[in-house]
Parts: sequence; C-alpha cells; structure tokens
Amino acid sequence: MGIELSKYKVVYGEKVMRTISLQGVEFSEDTKWNDSFKKPKFIEILVINDDGNIVALRDEAWKFQFITALD
Repeated sequence: MGIELSKYKVVYGEKVMRTISLQGVEFSEDTKWNDSFKKPKFIEILVINDDGNIVALRDEAWKFQFITALD
C-alpha cells in the first residue's frame, strides 16, 4: 500500500470523499524544480465513494483538494 491518508478527505469535482492512501505520483519531464518544490502532474489515490466502495482515482494533481477529516 502507498502513503496513508486516512486523516484526510478529498474534494474531487463536486464530491467530497474519505481518502485511504496515495498510491502513485507522476511528474512531467519538463517540470522544473522551484526552490525545493516540484509539483506532480498526476496522482492516484484510493478513496471510499458514496456507495461505500473503495475506488482508485487518477487524474491531474490540480483537480484534487485535500482537507482534514474532523470526524
């Protein structure tokens, strides 16, 4: 399994889902380092969807917003 993210929820499109883990990160060849930071092009995470099923989401990194799960 990847990096555990169960203390977070993710906003993706118009849905908020409980995250399980970060499974993959992909960087673009042409992305340059900005000081000590380099933004990923794509990420893949495991989430629990509205039906209670575990599903993988893979998309461009900017489409995901992670928020702290308070419950």
